[in-house]
Amino acid sequence: MEKKKKYTVNKALNNNVILAFDEEKREEVVLVGKGIGFGKKEGTTVKLSEWQIEKSFLAFDGDIKKEYYQLINQLNGKVIGLSEEIIAMAEKELGQLNSHVHIALTDHISFAIERIKAGMDINNPFIYEIKALYPDEFTIGKRAAKMIKDRLGVIISEDEMGFIALHIHSARQSKKVTETIKDTKLIKDLVNIVEEDLDIDISNIDLSYSRLVNHLRAGISRMEEKKYIENPLLNTIKERFKVSYTIAEKIGEHIEKIKGIYV
Repeated sequence: MEKKKKYTVNKALNNNVILAFDEEKREEVVLVGKGIGFGKKEGTTVKLSEWQIEKSFLAFDGDIKKEYYQLINQLNGKVIGLSEEIIAMAEKELGQLNSHVHIALTDHISFAIERIKAGMDINNPFIYEIKALYPDEFTIGKRAAKMIKDRLGVIISEDEMGFIALHIHSARQSKKVTETIKDTKLIKDLVNIVEEDLDIDISNIDLSYSRLVNHLRAGISRMEEKKYIENPLLNTIKERFKVSYTIAEKIGEHIEKIKGIYV
C-alpha cells in the first residue's frame, strides 16, 4: 500500500501549486504537482503520494520567507503559481537554483505581465548575447513564454524571454541579476571593439558571432579563475597578425578596466 503524506493547505496558488504545512515534518513547504491545488481551500487537509508531487521545497527562512509572503499577499496567486512551475521546470532541466529565484523571477514575471497589459514594451539590449551565452536558459525562457500565453493569455516577446533567461542563469550561478547583466554587457562591449577596429558588422545570427562571444566568455572565466594558458605561438602571432593582436590588447585593457583583472 502506497504511503501518503498529510498536508494542510495554507493557500492554493493555482491548480498545480500549493503553499502547505507538512504535518509530519512540522514545516511549511511549497508543493508543485499536476492538479494538487484544484479546488483546495485554506485549511483543507490533503493526503498526497510521492508521485503526485513534482517539486517540493521549504518555504524559506528569515528574510527570504518574509519577502516570499509579501509576494503572496501582493501578487496574483496564479502568477506566483505559474512562476513556481517555471522554476520547477528549470530545476528539472538545469539543476538546483539559488532559492532567491523564487522571489526575483516571480516578481519579474508579475511586473512584465503588468507592463505588457499596459502596452509598455521594454527592449532587451543584450538579447543576442543572451541567446549565444545562455542557450539552455533561453530555452527555458521560451518554454516559460508558452506557459504564460497558454495559462494567462499574455504574449511574451523574445526580449522578455531573454530577461527570464538572465534570472535563471543568475540563479544557476548564485549571482545577482545585476551582476549577470554587467557580465553580459561586457561581452557586448568587447564585440563592439572588434567590429569598430575592423570596421565590420558581425551578424548576430551567424555562427562566427556565437563562437566569438563564447570564446570571450571562456577567456574571462579563465582570467577570473587565474587559469592562464601559455601560448607557444605568441611571438609568431604578434609578428604575423599585428592588427588582430593590437585589438586583443585593447580587449584585455577593457576587461582589466571593468573587471579589475590583470590580463
